[in-house]
Amino acid sequence: MAKAFSIWCGILLVLAVSSTLPSCAKSPAPQQTAEQVQQARRDEAKKIIVARVNSMTITMDSLVRMMNRLSVKNHGSQPADYMEEVKKTALDRLILQELAYQKARALGLNAEQKNIDDAIANFKANVGGEKEYADFLVKQGLTEADLRAQAERGLTLELIFAKEVNDKITVPQEDLKSEYEKEKGKYIMPEKMKVTDVVVFFKQDDDTARRKAAALLKKIRADKKKDPWSLVLDGTFIVRNLDVHKDKHREVYEAAKKLKPGKLSGVIKASDGLHIIKLLEYSPQRQLTFDEAKGSLEGKFRAPAQQKRLQEWGVELKKDAKIELLDAAPIEEKQKE
Repeated sequence: MAKAFSIWCGILLVLAVSSTLPSCAKSPAPQQTAEQVQQARRDEAKKIIVARVNSMTITMDSLVRMMNRLSVKNHGSQPADYMEEVKKTALDRLILQELAYQKARALGLNAEQKNIDDAIANFKANVGGEKEYADFLVKQGLTEADLRAQAERGLTLELIFAKEVNDKITVPQEDLKSEYEKEKGKYIMPEKMKVTDVVVFFKQDDDTARRKAAALLKKIRADKKKDPWSLVLDGTFIVRNLDVHKDKHREVYEAAKKLKPGKLSGVIKASDGLHIIKLLEYSPQRQLTFDEAKGSLEGKFRAPAQQKRLQEWGVELKKDAKIELLDAAPIEEKQKE
């Protein structure tokens, strides 16, 4: 759900890319620091209105930030009209985001305060702590109130997305069953074998290793629970729980196939040493039933269904909206990080 929504709306809690704003900003005094230059440009861009959506404004600052998110991965040379295309896409996303947010508020959908607090706390932890968090706010020209507002907006948009998109998607059972029959070979539960494995590695001679392995097997058999983990490690062997794979652990696999769960093997000679195993779990490869594969099948169908519903919802949102695009100085070059 969240992945498709972020593709459409560009909803991010915070901005990871700092922006150089357009040439319409006033030139700062030469003695200003780089941070002051950037902040001055941001302040100027916040005053420039590029669109109104039902009386709510979208600023040049918001537009440039969205453009940076859309174009951050494209560092190479681009066609002459590339930035104008990015600008158009970014503005459309901001308009749709604003319309969706207005719709959510009209329906009484509000992010819970606890979720906002959690989002801010998680972000602080992700950036490294209080100091790094404070540095980030300064670098991005944001206050904590700005960041909390972004968190509230993003969480509210998730609520309206769930209601208007995710809850309205249905995948016909007939399509799922048809896909299951067509791709049945892809829905296989692999063989699973898990053992407790005691390994005596070869050292000076085989006889020493064999005697050690025989002594360990005797101790395990003497244990009431026949538990290899009851052995006292002395540096000459290891005990481990092992997921056995046919090709990777051939000798152990062949021995384990002959055991019932809970039973011990004898001493098994393999290329990497001598093994004593206790079979913990075994299940053969089998075909998944339709019900077992259904979740994966639905995921395959829901992604395109989400995209289709998002497009329909965008048309619905714009239908009765008053959207005014205002002239603003063109953005002539890709924003620098």
